[in-house]
Amino acid sequence: MAIPLSQIVKIIPGVLSASGSALDLNGLILTDSEYAPVGSVLTFSTSDDVAAYFGSSSTEAAMATIYFKGYKNSSRTPGSLLLSRYNSTAVAAFLRSGSLKSLTLANLKLLSGTLILTIDGTSVTTSSINMTSVTSFDAAATLIENAINTVHSAVQVTVSWDTTTKAFIITSNETGDTSTITFAAGTLSDGLKLTSATGATLSQGADIAVVADLFTAIKNSTQNWAGFTTSFVPTQTEADSFASWANDQASRFFYVLLDDGGEALVSGSTDCLAYPIIAGEFNATAPVYGTASHAANVIGYVASLNFDQLNGRRSLAFRVLDGLLSMVDSSADYDALIANGYNFYGTYSANAYSTNQWYPGSITGDYKWIDAFAGQIWLNANLQKDIITLFQSEVYLPYATAGLAAIEGCMTSTVEQFKSWGGISTGTVLDDNQIISIKGATGVDPTEALSSNGYYFYIGPFTAAMRAARTSPEVYLWYTDGGFIQKLTLNSIEVA
Repeated sequence: MAIPLSQIVKIIPGVLSASGSALDLNGLILTDSEYAPVGSVLTFSTSDDVAAYFGSSSTEAAMATIYFKGYKNSSRTPGSLLLSRYNSTAVAAFLRSGSLKSLTLANLKLLSGTLILTIDGTSVTTSSINMTSVTSFDAAATLIENAINTVHSAVQVTVSWDTTTKAFIITSNETGDTSTITFAAGTLSDGLKLTSATGATLSQGADIAVVADLFTAIKNSTQNWAGFTTSFVPTQTEADSFASWANDQASRFFYVLLDDGGEALVSGSTDCLAYPIIAGEFNATAPVYGTASHAANVIGYVASLNFDQLNGRRSLAFRVLDGLLSMVDSSADYDALIANGYNFYGTYSANAYSTNQWYPGSITGDYKWIDAFAGQIWLNANLQKDIITLFQSEVYLPYATAGLAAIEGCMTSTVEQFKSWGGISTGTVLDDNQIISIKGATGVDPTEALSSNGYYFYIGPFTAAMRAARTSPEVYLWYTDGGFIQKLTLNSIEVA
């Protein structure tokens, strides 16, 4: 028998996979619906799924219908929609059964047994509950409620039959973070689908939501989203809190402020929801005048941006969605909303032509425009992933020329993709202050590189101190945004 060649030469097969995108610009809706459990992030991939969960006539279902459409002629549409509960008052814990839509009243009458739960910290074991004599699901809910409430006078619940979800809901009569409940055990728990295994849903009680804590929990669950809005018109205090949180996120997330108040239609109003946010120079808020569906369309537009499409960049301005209600049809309202910093979906007409469209596509802060803001979220998320991928690769990264080349090289494909999408433009003219700022950081005039290439990488000198401590060199990426032409004046002159 010969000596295997693998003793000397061993082949190890493997696949170097493409890394994919670091982020989907999904939308998040903060909902005040009692169907959403506190502390959870619900993810849906279709509007039908949202309607099944919240009810077909719910605000959330209407928003999802608009969200998943994106905008007319978009090359892609949103893949996911996230929803999370925002409670403006203290709420009670509840246990909602799995769907019982296939359970007939006749089969319900065949069920009997005990329920064992811990409610507000107290263990509750009911006597046997016999459904034989119930005449409806509502009557069954009353029977369950009475069985639980007779165990301990200090532990009381309300049990209801919900026709939307086809489920029994057991709700503590206490509110706040001391209100708690568990999944059920006992011989009746499986038949009523009150266990985790049968699809029941738990929601613990909570005090009034604190915005910072709410978003910490959401981010701990998922960060695969970009913009958020609400299913309700916020109070001024709530709007300020949402905007303040977005402002503090280093341009990673943005807030679509929903406002349907008449103050937005008064030019120069200091009473509209957007006023203190704009006056306070908050970053990352896009005020929208309209209904919850209009706010949903804005986050749906962002989720539809296709960074794989050549010249795929689109401004919110001029985007159209069939079925979206126009909210503005007069020059006076147009002027007022523009002056007050709002985006809106309006009706425009001239001669025999009429169209509905969004305008202007603005956002507070230095980026000014929603498409520019969304673009930098995508770019920076993917650059971060590129660098981590480089660090985890089998590449030696010395504080030397080879390390410099590897750092720049790992980011080039992402920057070029962003450029192809329309996030970077060549031939952009810089003003003197921009040139001076970049020269001050690098000692190099960037004009030629930025004009011809659209972007400029700068990696500063490596030092002995950096090498010893293995810290980051000074790294910059400057890129020129060509913007988006949104107004045009044509001088039409006959030469007689």
